[in-house]
Amino acid sequence: MLTVDLQGGFGEKGRTSVAVSDGDTRIMLDAGIKVGATGDEYYPVLARPVGDIDALFISHAHEDHIGALCRLIREGYTGPIYMTAETRTEMPATLAQYADAAELWEFMPKDAQIRLFEPGERLSAGALAIETGASGHVVGGVWFSVEGQGRRVVY
Repeated sequence: MLTVDLQGGFGEKGRTSVAVSDGDTRIMLDAGIKVGATGDEYYPVLARPVGDIDALFISHAHEDHIGALCRLIREGYTGPIYMTAETRTEMPATLAQYADAAELWEFMPKDAQIRLFEPGERLSAGALAIETGASGHVVGGVWFSVEGQGRRVVY
C-alpha cells in the first residue's frame, strides 16, 4: 500500500516535507525549515529514521523546502538528492542563511550526492515512478507526481 507521511508544512508556514513509501522504497519530498521556530520545531518531524529514506527530491530552493538539508545529512542521510540545476545554483546561498551554522560546511551536500534533472523528466526510486514538471513558482521549481502500486500522489 502506498503511504504518505506529512512531516511538516501543513497547517503552518514552513518545514515543508512529505514522505511517500510503497513498503519497500521510501522517498522524501522537500526538507524545509520553519522560519522563526527554534529547536525541533525548526525541522521536519520525520515519521521514520533518516536512514530509512532511499531518495530525497527537492522542489525548489526556498528555505521552507530545502533549509533542513544539512540537518538530514548530519543525521546520516547519504542517498541521492534530486533537484534542478537552478535549485542547485541557489542552494548554497539559501543554506547559508537558514542552516545551523555549526552544520553548514561540514554537512553541505556533496556534489556526488546531487542528481540534476530537468522539469518534465521521469525519475524513479525503487518501484516508485516520479513524474516532474515546472511549477511556475520560481525558476527551476517543480512539482512531483509519485506513482506506486496503482496509486498516485501529486505534490
